Amino acid sequence: MNSTIKITKLIKIALFTSFLIGAFAIALHAIFESVPATKFLKIGLLLALFIFIIWLINITLLYFSEKYFKNKSTEYTRYIVSYIICITLIIFARVFLKSAMSDERETEHFLRHNPEIILTRGGLYASIILGFALNTIVLIIQDLILLQEKKARVELENAELKIKNVEATNQQLKQQIHPHFLFNSLNTLKVLIKKNPDKAEDYLIMLSDFLRTSISTDTPNIVKLKDEIKLCLDYLVMQKIRFGEALQYTINIPDEIQNSAFVPVFSLLPLMENAIKHNKLTNELPLHIQLQYANGIITTTNNIQPKLSSEPSTGLGLENLAERYRILSGDEIIINNDRNIFSVSIKILDHENSNHRG
Repeated sequence: MNSTIKITKLIKIALFTSFLIGAFAIALHAIFESVPATKFLKIGLLLALFIFIIWLINITLLYFSEKYFKNKSTEYTRYIVSYIICITLIIFARVFLKSAMSDERETEHFLRHNPEIILTRGGLYASIILGFALNTIVLIIQDLILLQEKKARVELENAELKIKNVEATNQQLKQQIHPHFLFNSLNTLKVLIKKNPDKAEDYLIMLSDFLRTSISTDTPNIVKLKDEIKLCLDYLVMQKIRFGEALQYTINIPDEIQNSAFVPVFSLLPLMENAIKHNKLTNELPLHIQLQYANGIITTTNNIQPKLSSEPSTGLGLENLAERYRILSGDEIIINNDRNIFSVSIKILDHENSNHRG
């Protein structure tokens, strides 16, 4: 936290607590002592002034210790110096009061008729104990505030690190287009050029748009649902050209939801890729991929029909998605696998300018 802001905050708290304790002292004197109301006010104001002075001393010590000294031992030294200054002030007040009076009897008479001089009443030890207690209260409040500020700063730094990690992961995902997908896409394009040049041109445009979006460096961490669905649709259309009737897909999400909702970028596309990567696709046993919406949840579903010789799955893709979604949205993804159907559900975000936006 900025040093000037912190000092200003401590001074505001010093004023508040000083007058609060002063008011408490007035209430106690009103209950237990029979003195005029003006005396009550003097007692409270003088006590509040003394506590505020203690605050200023401790704030000054804190400022210089943080500015010029950084080690742990300085903190203990600051406490010791604080108590020494506080006790010295009390002793000085007593000495000054006694020196201003002609004799001991006059001093006692003055104190008896001026109970507001609370820190010089009673014996020296009683005054020191009272000052020690007040200084301890101030130090405890000050340290609690500093601890709270430190905790908030650490949490903010952790959140920033998590967001930077998500951004780095997103960039990595954008640049890790599966080599097999690119290789197969080029092979498909080669065949189409020979058989159907017009279709090959459309396919090339889709592939170009898909790759441009996938590797773009300025894509935000959170995108409109319709943009993520378009990316998925482009991918599925290209795969449909390759696999034909062996790949079936349906997208059942209302237009108003697509236009108003947001999701983390690349939260749906990897699920499509995984479904095609790990399952066999034949005309007799087509792969069915469904993308649907219900009650604020987007669910991607596919039937399970594992390849006989499939690439081993590390599960890191889903773990990565779960971690990114947790950081960006604060929610968990829901994974279901009953050996026949595999599904992943994520909660949509209401607006782009959320607290989780990167």
